[in-house]
Amino acid sequence: MRTTAEILRGLPYFSDLPQALLERVCDASEQIELDEGTVIIREGTDSEEMYVVVEGQLAVTKRSGDKEVELGRIGPGDVVGEIALLDQAPRTATVSAIAPTQAIRVPVAAFEDLLSDSRVVRRMFRTVTSRLRGIEDTLRHEERMAALGKMAAQLMHELNNPAAAVARTTQELSRLQAELREEAVTLSTAFGDRTIELDPQNPTELSALDRGDAEEALVAWLESMSVEGPWDIAPAMVDAGWTTEELAETVASAPDDLKPHLLRWIGLRAASDQVVEELSVGAHRISELVRVVKEYSFLDRAPIQEVDITAGIKDTLIILKHKLRSVDVTLDFDEDLQMVEAPGRDLNQVWTNLIDNAADVLSAGGKLTVTAHNDGDDVVVEVSDNGPGIPDDVAPRIFDPFFTTKEPGKGTGLGMHTVHTIVTRVGGDISLRTGSDGTTFTVRIPTTPS
Repeated sequence: MRTTAEILRGLPYFSDLPQALLERVCDASEQIELDEGTVIIREGTDSEEMYVVVEGQLAVTKRSGDKEVELGRIGPGDVVGEIALLDQAPRTATVSAIAPTQAIRVPVAAFEDLLSDSRVVRRMFRTVTSRLRGIEDTLRHEERMAALGKMAAQLMHELNNPAAAVARTTQELSRLQAELREEAVTLSTAFGDRTIELDPQNPTELSALDRGDAEEALVAWLESMSVEGPWDIAPAMVDAGWTTEELAETVASAPDDLKPHLLRWIGLRAASDQVVEELSVGAHRISELVRVVKEYSFLDRAPIQEVDITAGIKDTLIILKHKLRSVDVTLDFDEDLQMVEAPGRDLNQVWTNLIDNAADVLSAGGKLTVTAHNDGDDVVVEVSDNGPGIPDDVAPRIFDPFFTTKEPGKGTGLGMHTVHTIVTRVGGDISLRTGSDGTTFTVRIPTTPS
């Protein structure tokens, strides 16, 4: 069996190490044999070593939602685990053997010895830079797909209520139309071409209490007039503005045996009008949701355009409505807020991440405040919550790539890094204030990119 020094000396990564350094590293390191499926690094755990692959292959994966996303594979001569050691942070991914693998375990003390050699440091940083770029691209794609899936689920959730209402109302309208036709046939043979005024003369707005009393009185009167199913039509008749006095006057000239039919026809007509209005409301809500998604995603728009920030924030709040149902949301925008030249879709991602993160830390009854005002040639947006605040040891790293305080699978650690990247890319800046009374993110966007 080859010694650890012989193995490392034969790998390009360590081939030109000074002998003394190589011996120190080898003395502290150990050779290990890994069966297929063995996990040597687990996401979220403390960083205590790096590994050098001698034979076999390792897979690097990261939990995203309910699945493991493969970020890359590590083969003979490669190292893994050095990123977390350099960062002195918990592991950002899981590493496991996907075939019988021979590796060398290099503890943190030996790793720090390696950093004393500039050649190793340069190689390590080249490897780290390349690997981080690949990992970030993979995770961004996964995050975009996850965000798309989440948005689709949110949209379906928001569309479900108006769509179901439209379906129910359509059935009700069909029933009312059928009954209207029956009553119309009965009435047409008796009234011929005679015209009867079938709209209330002076409809008035009623309070909830007065409306309830009016419905009860109308039901009692319709029953006295032998009208079939008065409780079905009385609410719509009251909403339309009918009173018992006007109804009595309207049907006064009708034969006694047709008065119940005429009154029911009037009631069915009022109910039908009411259902048509409900259909209009439901259809408008569906149309509005489709418009919001189209505006939010800036479909069919140039990459850079004049963006109305307030419209983007309002659309974002609609998209995230399901997460904010128990949150008190306050908006305060300058009436003459300037337009900004920027990629609107990217800015909406900024508002989405900031508001979504705030919603995560707010309990029922929490407060979210979003303000936007002009400051010279800049627009300043503040997203504030009254949550518990960000811990002192976390705040300085909040924009770091792959840094997350969420448990594995709950976050990629790229959300706030993406926010920072987008804001700085358009020439703006982002900062935060946090304490026990909440957190405020301040985003400054120039009206014209620098």
